[in-house]
Amino acid sequence: MSRFEGKIAVITGGGTGIGRATALVLAREGADIVVVSNVADQAQAVAEEVRALGAKGLAKVVDVTDIPAVNALAAEVDAQLGKTDILVTCAGVMGARKLLTETSSEEWGKTIEVNLNATFYCIKAFLPGMLERDSGRIITLSSASGKLPAALNSDYAASKHGVVGLTKALALELGILGKHGVTANTLCPGPIDTPMMDAIADHFGAPGASRETFRAKAAKNIQRRLLDPDEVAHMAAYLASNEARGVTGQAMNICGGLVLF
Repeated sequence: MSRFEGKIAVITGGGTGIGRATALVLAREGADIVVVSNVADQAQAVAEEVRALGAKGLAKVVDVTDIPAVNALAAEVDAQLGKTDILVTCAGVMGARKLLTETSSEEWGKTIEVNLNATFYCIKAFLPGMLERDSGRIITLSSASGKLPAALNSDYAASKHGVVGLTKALALELGILGKHGVTANTLCPGPIDTPMMDAIADHFGAPGASRETFRAKAAKNIQRRLLDPDEVAHMAAYLASNEARGVTGQAMNICGGLVLF
């Protein structure tokens, strides 16, 4: 029997990058997947990949900053598949990538809204079913920037620090509520080979500079490499598993040694 047979996983930002990788890793181990994205073609493509692996794959086009839409998603998943067992919040934006003095309030607000507030909205929508059954896994996506902020990164770093704090506080509250069957953990990836890395490279690239040159400079971890999204996805799968039932309130580094605490 596969580790996640009979389990339902909802993955926001599931159409690309770490979200897509996580959807496929969980599907290979038997989970039915709800792929949530604000890009219809991406969500549908990943749902088709999930179905090709023999699992149920549903594509849902949702703006995770739209609270009524997120609540409706939770109700729809409940009606169509049953209670969500695993929630992975991968939806995010790269931020303004500017000096704080040059970051507009609108840019700041968008980054916080997508990366932090939407994480709260999704947890708020899907947590009640987990509490009812005292069973579930909440896995949020922070970043190495949630532990080691860098210049030209204030809005992104603030949002990812917030995700760490939100997830740890949730873990404490689960303990207060006596819901020991529900865990809450966050992932802190370092530089990852994803479309977001390409977008950052394009943002900072001087005329004629290649993405490969930028990637080499970005790989400042001990291993001197960009990690693969699958490496983060496998950590998510571990945290979603019964083997990790004693792991909660943790910010897990998957960064090639960039962060050592």
